[in-house]
Amino acid sequence: MPPLPSRPVLRAFAWFFGGNDLSSPLIDLETGSCCDGLHPDRANENRGGESAVSYLLSLAEFRQLERTTGNRTEPASLRALRA
Repeated sequence: MPPLPSRPVLRAFAWFFGGNDLSSPLIDLETGSCCDGLHPDRANENRGGESAVSYLLSLAEFRQLERTTGNRTEPASLRALRA
């Protein structure tokens, strides 16, 4: 697993994209859905509204951090998704 960012907002946001214990992305960028969490060996396939809301709240915090700091750097796991 790549090293996680030190800032709590970045670390929480990266969790959805594979910065978690299983290095497993939970977000489906095509559908916008989000897995509910992790089992010991895999992502939970349930995709409830609470998970999507949690992801969107972390996205809002991430974007707010970018606006307030002017820092446009992002974790390697997020950069890989844009490639």
